[in-house]
Amino acid sequence: MIDIALCFDNNFVMQAGVFMTSLLMTNNASAISIHAISGNLSDKNQQLLINITQQFHSHIFFYKFDIKKIKSFPIGPKDHVSLAAYYRVFLPEILPNKLHKILYADCDTLVVDSLEELWHTDITNYSMAAIPDAYCNDSIKANRLGYSATENYYNSGILLINLDWWRSHNVTKNTTTFIITNPQLCLLHDQDALNSVLHGTIKALSAVYNIQDNFLLKDISSLPIKNTYIYNDIISCNESPCIIHFNGPLKPWTIECYHPYRELWLFFQSKTFWRNTQKTHAYKNIELYRWYRRKILEFLHILKPKTEMYKNVSNKLNYFTARYFHLDTMTSHN
Repeated sequence: MIDIALCFDNNFVMQAGVFMTSLLMTNNASAISIHAISGNLSDKNQQLLINITQQFHSHIFFYKFDIKKIKSFPIGPKDHVSLAAYYRVFLPEILPNKLHKILYADCDTLVVDSLEELWHTDITNYSMAAIPDAYCNDSIKANRLGYSATENYYNSGILLINLDWWRSHNVTKNTTTFIITNPQLCLLHDQDALNSVLHGTIKALSAVYNIQDNFLLKDISSLPIKNTYIYNDIISCNESPCIIHFNGPLKPWTIECYHPYRELWLFFQSKTFWRNTQKTHAYKNIELYRWYRRKILEFLHILKPKTEMYKNVSNKLNYFTARYFHLDTMTSHN
């Protein structure tokens, strides 16, 4: 049994549903249980997610989180995350003790291959396993968070968490204490806090399990990655992706998104209740004006499209859609 944890609110139900659809379509040979943690998920939204799991003969369990516990946690007015980002810190307390490990995933990710090998990664002596961030050896981050830049900084979008280790080492308490005591240090919210509290105890995974936006750039030489193995791993990661992470501010459900895998997200969306949901603008006011101006300049060939910064993934897009398009999935409008 693979146990997956998702943390989200009513505003992110569509994204959770698309993630779940990608997960269950691409792992239909595996037994999967989904653990959904939310502050106050409506009955309608719960039923929509239940419909997805029933279609794939899977299970979903809902847990209500008391948002009062984190109401003072830092969230900036322009941040593209909500307080739900902090829910994952409390997973050892929320989830039943019979669960010894959990695979946490952000809802702005897609699963496009089997998770069996990832799930069976041995993390007995580690707090968790994670994928180095695109800025994994950023000295500014390391200095701010209190560890050496020779250590990796990890992205918190995909975490294989050793729940027993977290419970025995009081990780939830230590992390929340860090956040409350050092809110000015948590520029990237729980991700910064977890890296500070758990550095030296995290097992590094391949980038294929968390392909971040910058991993798909044609040139990653500007990224602060000192480890040769990690650097080479990132270069080749789009040859065999397993989990794609839309971790930038422009998401595939927004008009402005130019991520090379945005069409793959829309493909999985088309298999859900939300298949007719229209894209919305990420930008407003002056930012939206600048975006339109840039589009005009691109049309006139005065500026190059931002998509040219990325590797060509058209072959992978064709492969994935051809591999999964025939599966009959949930398309209920109820």
